[in-house]
Amino acid sequence: MQAVILAGGKGTRLRPFTLLQPKPLLPLLDIPFLVWMVERCRQTGITDVIFSLGYLGDRIESFFKAHETGDMTLHFVHETTPLDTAGGMLLAKPYYNGDPLLVFNADILTDLDLSALMERHRSSGATATLTLTRVEDITAFGLVETDDQGRIVSFREKPSAGEAATITTDTINAGTYVVDPTVFEPYSVGDPLSYERQVFPDLLAAGHPMVAHIHEGYWRDLGKPASYYDGQLDILTGSMSDYPLPEVEQIKPGIWVHRTAEVDPAAQLESPCYVGSQAKIGADAVLPAGTLVCRCSWINRRLEPGVYAPGTLAV
Repeated sequence: MQAVILAGGKGTRLRPFTLLQPKPLLPLLDIPFLVWMVERCRQTGITDVIFSLGYLGDRIESFFKAHETGDMTLHFVHETTPLDTAGGMLLAKPYYNGDPLLVFNADILTDLDLSALMERHRSSGATATLTLTRVEDITAFGLVETDDQGRIVSFREKPSAGEAATITTDTINAGTYVVDPTVFEPYSVGDPLSYERQVFPDLLAAGHPMVAHIHEGYWRDLGKPASYYDGQLDILTGSMSDYPLPEVEQIKPGIWVHRTAEVDPAAQLESPCYVGSQAKIGADAVLPAGTLVCRCSWINRRLEPGVYAPGTLAV
């Protein structure tokens, strides 16, 4: 298979973080999110990756061209105007080799088993396989309904609170798919195209087989500041276990320190806490639980000299 990473959004909900940095390059505990996504592909045996880029896409391309990617083949496709969630896929058609496409939204943190998803697609013979996850509040999402065989039967808009009381479906699109490249043949290159509003409903209406792969594990949309922060805490606390921190040591339970950081033994660090690359923590510093000290962060809010507010990111 080939992989396609959809990384063209403006990241509006994450401003001011995304004013100068594309959302997919924002770091999670000092590791740019896209680096982790590419490594996931490598570990699954996929070495051909296409980036569908838009806002500040040149920075993403420059980043990967400046870093060693080993045996990975990376392609970069740039939108000149916003083309929605699937429009950039048509620009990437010259790079398709005919294999199914494993498609990622570049703002989802998950421990999804990619090999299991790929096998589900192969064994089902489907044209498209959508990963679904369950949510407690269905009013915040569009819903995907399936039958007892796991075949997708309908897509529903976000229900109102009244409608939600009568709906038994709690599965939503989890932002990772496998699709046959032929699904894009009916559409014109350069026109905006949405997976959710056009491609998937059109496939269903035309009778193409579509199946669900239900993910019961960890899943988080990182598109808002609070969720971006919480996702990093989930990594530190083990809720999200599939995010390696190769240069970080847990010096005490829940206290994580990068190998290039310096922490004075007299400093007070409470769990969970992260001290990132090149950071220096002095003897009088107090880092309450939930503090992340990261070089690439933009928030620097102190309560008093050397004391950080719980739940903040600090430079």
